[in-house]
Amino acid sequence: MNQKIMNNSPQFKVYGIERRKLKKELSLLKSFVKNFWYFHQLDVDMASFYGGNVMSDERAQAIYNNKLKEIEELEKKFFIPYEK
Repeated sequence: MNQKIMNNSPQFKVYGIERRKLKKELSLLKSFVKNFWYFHQLDVDMASFYGGNVMSDERAQAIYNNKLKEIEELEKKFFIPYEK
């Protein structure tokens, strides 16, 4: 019989429960970025109809860019190799 030898050492520096938490955070950030401009435009449209204050496009762009940087930083953490 051919049996595979199990390697129980982690492949990446972030592993286990911590990795799952970071993946969830990354997923939420990606969802936020994906839907950001849709909801921003919806806010602008509703404010023009009902009135009220709306975030400026410059401020919206700054928030969007900040979230993209956060995503990039999290994705880098996922591929740091595990060192013994």
